[in-house]
Amino acid sequence: MTAAAWYSGTRREFLETSPETIANQLAGKAAAESLDIDAAQANEWNTSIALLQESIDERIPIIRHALIQPECEDIENVILEFDFRRRGLRIDCLLLAKGALFVIEFKRSRLLQADRDQVMGYAVNLLEFHRVTSEWSSRERALVIPILALTNGRARTSPSWPGQSGHSWSTLANSPLECDKASLKDAIAIGLSYRSCKSEVRAESWIASPFSPSSSILDAALSLYGNHDVAAIQGHSAPKAAIAASVQEIQMHVANALANMQHHIVFLSGAPGAGKTLVGLEIVMRGPHARHSVFVTGNAPLVEVLNKALGTSYKSQGRNAKAWTATGYKRRDAALVATAATFKIVKAHHFLGNRGQDHRQEDSQVLVFDEAQRTYEKGRQVLGQALADHEADLILTVQRSAFPNSGAVVVALVGHNQAINRGERGIVAWLEAADRLGWTFSIADDTLALAEIEDREYWANHAGRRILTHGHLRQSMRYYRNSVVEEWAAALLLGKAALATKLADTMNQEGNTIFVTRDLNDARSWARANAFGGQRCGIIASGQARRLAAEGLFVDLKPDIATWMLAPSTDIRSSNALETVQNQYQVQGLELDYCIVCWDADLRWEGQSWRAYKLSGDDWKRDGLIDVALNGYRVLLTRARKGMIIFVPTGDSTDSDLTRRVAFYDGIYQYLLSCGAVCWNP
Repeated sequence: MTAAAWYSGTRREFLETSPETIANQLAGKAAAESLDIDAAQANEWNTSIALLQESIDERIPIIRHALIQPECEDIENVILEFDFRRRGLRIDCLLLAKGALFVIEFKRSRLLQADRDQVMGYAVNLLEFHRVTSEWSSRERALVIPILALTNGRARTSPSWPGQSGHSWSTLANSPLECDKASLKDAIAIGLSYRSCKSEVRAESWIASPFSPSSSILDAALSLYGNHDVAAIQGHSAPKAAIAASVQEIQMHVANALANMQHHIVFLSGAPGAGKTLVGLEIVMRGPHARHSVFVTGNAPLVEVLNKALGTSYKSQGRNAKAWTATGYKRRDAALVATAATFKIVKAHHFLGNRGQDHRQEDSQVLVFDEAQRTYEKGRQVLGQALADHEADLILTVQRSAFPNSGAVVVALVGHNQAINRGERGIVAWLEAADRLGWTFSIADDTLALAEIEDREYWANHAGRRILTHGHLRQSMRYYRNSVVEEWAAALLLGKAALATKLADTMNQEGNTIFVTRDLNDARSWARANAFGGQRCGIIASGQARRLAAEGLFVDLKPDIATWMLAPSTDIRSSNALETVQNQYQVQGLELDYCIVCWDADLRWEGQSWRAYKLSGDDWKRDGLIDVALNGYRVLLTRARKGMIIFVPTGDSTDSDLTRRVAFYDGIYQYLLSCGAVCWNP
């Protein structure tokens, strides 16, 4: 583990130490953290160190000039190059004062919106996930003040206080103070003048504070692939302990099967967001079986987003890079990630097409199959051809053929109540395939108790069964702010309005209200007011919601999911632009901070129950697969980690468009209100 900060000292120590000494210490730390580079990288690395040294040489005198001024005497500690521990990023400078934390980023000659998003993102994440900052702010009302400072150029205006309204964190400035090297002292003084308390935090305690980052699968994968401890991914002890116990037990069952040269399936089930994917990533990326394992997922959009996130977050910087601090991990770790991004994660339906048939591949002796319930039935078109058998049977056949004597293991990660495609067979497909093909299997009693499994006694007493104790994850770890939202969505979709209202009241009391609106522009305004910095917002809808075209939203368009999820707010292809919509097939397994969920007439509340419809020609037709429709909306209603607003169109009041009758939408809207959703009044 790298040092949390490359420099830390009191204001007095900082001012009494020569700039050259501090700069050399920082550059030395940078060099020490990447000693394992090969000869081919040496020149590039030396260039990066030189560029870092140059950057440091510019910054330190600017900080000194500000802190030596009388108006900055309340600054008590200086922290430089702080390891953010999320996505390998480092914060340029942090200043601790009584009642205030300054988060400072230096830019060379001009400030862009991306720079503002960057420093605001740092401040938000410190408030959300850095325990000492979070407690200091919530209990003592200590301010968190982001600052952007130019090292060469001149700021267009003098620093001014940007206010604290417009978001959930009342102690956070709602935009950065902007300054140049001459006016940094003024920006600091302005921030200090707005303090409402003067409680202090010791620098040692602040630096040593644990992080509890979100459970976003993107952040989780990046942490894992960067060789960070999986325990740092989530702060809640119960889900974390369950995941650790599950990983340990599954690894033991895998080891036993391979030691006995068996062909074996290990089942891990759980609710959406309970951590199944994280267990799979941990097994594939670390531990005794990592070398001979591969992560296969039926969630193709997740693969695309993960690979792009990894590639852009860890690509090595060229000679023209201005500062090495943007990536923060050792070169060998970056190489590991680059390899993992293209080699360790495979789309499920490509596995049979180009990887499973190559028997020279040795990495897939342990096959971790995410979203295993989504395997297709015989005859389904995959990669342009009809499947000759059920997909689970084909995969087990390929694995036995590839490893006939040494044995092979499939770790099947199974979500329940998540069927969103026609032709998906669920967990039973794997059990039946194991039975037919002579594979043994490990499964928990809780997994066998799932509603999808009908002949429980047969499988419980099967001769090939091994018992798992930690084979079912009950507790969702997705919603670090709003753990009740999944229960609310379930109650709503089950038609239990009274229970949904009770759950909504609980969320309202915690400041996690779910809003509903009839105006899409109002929904956009709500999302933009809440999401800032590096946060993500976006518009999502059902894949059958084709009459949203009248609102300018086209669910069949399917924008590139990786760009949509990862591009900055200034990119019109970004989810944050709120121009394009993704459907449940694209966003399953992914999360946004704030969601606009658009509800079309494809799923309607008709007095006492839900009914599903599909657009056929110029009218809607009844769809008998109500479970698929309900599960699609279940996905949509559980994508938001922080907040959600549901948009229900008003329909066509002229009755000239019979596919958009007002009655369709009014029934949905009134039912949502009866379930505790609150009408949004901007």
